[in-house]
Amino acid sequence: MGKDLKHKQQSISFQVLSHKNPKAMNRFLRKKGDRFGFFSLSTSKLINFGFTKNDLTLFRDEYNSAAEREREMANKREVGIIFSDDEYFPPLLREIYDPPDYIYVKGDKEVLKNRMLAVVGSRKGSEYGRRTLSNIIPDISRENITIVSGMAYGIDSMSHRESIGCGGKTIGVNAGGLLHIYPSGNSSLIRKILTNGCVVSEFPLEMEPRPHLFPIRNRIIAGMSQAILVVEAEIKSGSLITARLGLEQDRDIFSIPGKIDSPLSSGTNYLIQQGAKLITSAQDILTEYGIEIRKEKRKITPNLSTVEMKILDLMSGNGVNSINYFVESTESSVSQTISVLMGLVLKNLITEVDGGFKKII
Repeated sequence: MGKDLKHKQQSISFQVLSHKNPKAMNRFLRKKGDRFGFFSLSTSKLINFGFTKNDLTLFRDEYNSAAEREREMANKREVGIIFSDDEYFPPLLREIYDPPDYIYVKGDKEVLKNRMLAVVGSRKGSEYGRRTLSNIIPDISRENITIVSGMAYGIDSMSHRESIGCGGKTIGVNAGGLLHIYPSGNSSLIRKILTNGCVVSEFPLEMEPRPHLFPIRNRIIAGMSQAILVVEAEIKSGSLITARLGLEQDRDIFSIPGKIDSPLSSGTNYLIQQGAKLITSAQDILTEYGIEIRKEKRKITPNLSTVEMKILDLMSGNGVNSINYFVESTESSVSQTISVLMGLVLKNLITEVDGGFKKII
């Protein structure tokens, strides 16, 4: 037990202190250096890797205190540190090449035990991408499959929102430490993710997001998940990097087709040409998970307000009801009624047709 604790201390220290000189540390790791034996190597050997005497003084004098400071900071900010031998460490993440020794988790760590689907795509995601996600994610989420994405604007944000909107669970993977969750402009969404799932990272708490960290972050998105769904992506994009990492990790790659003249479809169509599974419905994905959608599952209505439930109760069979009918029946204003109806459309529970709205059976 003592040795195990010592290794965990050294692992945290190694991760925290290695970012002081990343070039030297990468050189050390490329030479198949043992991170646990790092602290016992001679000064001359470490200098050959590019470390300075100041670096080595910092490592040798502060590695225990660095780990303690990181643990104390994590406890104070309600962040968990989950090692690879922990029951909550995502099992598929253990299988990737050079898996992290541990991850930081903020939120509900229970969702890390669920089956996961990574959803990635362009930061310029269009209305086509949003409609696609609203048609697919609710059925995926109802099967207790957690949506994993990167919290960026566009498709990432849409994926998280669709999952939350239908009562599902979602995980955001950060490209920096959890004291700097990115992007800051998505703070409202990030709070909802923390309530309906969690945010994870392999980077030290105080590490700020940097461009070179995003591909490293993408390896975690792919590594945690059984499959990766790409929705709207250009040929040269982080989404295709994630797909490539998924292939290297033996993950299933799914892709949404798009218009041949749209730049946002160039990457997804290319993936299909290269053998990715073309996706047109949630069932296409669930088949790969060995799941068949059962019709009665569509009757589940999670996270609905009293007014939303009342409107659903007013709709029967395949009947079409007008806005005026709902205004009169609920005694709500026209604007309030329209707002509620649009919310139910986004949750994929009703659909707009000529003459009004009808329930999706």
